[in-house]
Amino acid sequence: MDMNKIFQWMDLAKKYQTNDFWKEVFEHPSFEQFMNSQESSGTESPFENGKNKCFPPIDIYLTDQEVLLIAELAGYSKEHIQLSISGIKLLIKGNNNTVFPGNPVQQERIIGPFQRVIELPEPTLPNQIRATFKDGLLFISYKRQFIQEEEVPIE
Repeated sequence: MDMNKIFQWMDLAKKYQTNDFWKEVFEHPSFEQFMNSQESSGTESPFENGKNKCFPPIDIYLTDQEVLLIAELAGYSKEHIQLSISGIKLLIKGNNNTVFPGNPVQQERIIGPFQRVIELPEPTLPNQIRATFKDGLLFISYKRQFIQEEEVPIE
């Protein structure tokens, strides 16, 4: 975010604003929180200690017969990825320690360890999950156990 452009825009807007609009904006608690978050995130990575709750990006699909998850893990190898399951919670962990020469000018890709817990739409057992890794995509699938609704008798 270019703060100089914001200040220029504010100066221009002041010429046309007759009340204390900007005073109210700057004294509002959310503005101060916003400014503090911008200052503190200047050079920090958006990933806290290599753990981002949204990495890897996941798509989940339901068909009549199975549940399919697709995780995008470009640059990782399957040897550096681990899966575990507990009820409806799937844990994807991994580590990518690829080192590139030079100092990074811009760095958006995740390097280092990550983990993400995904809530599955339906429960399954570990021996029912099939996982394959191809072209940077991790495909995780399992057969649906509860395809139809079953009526429950009321006593």
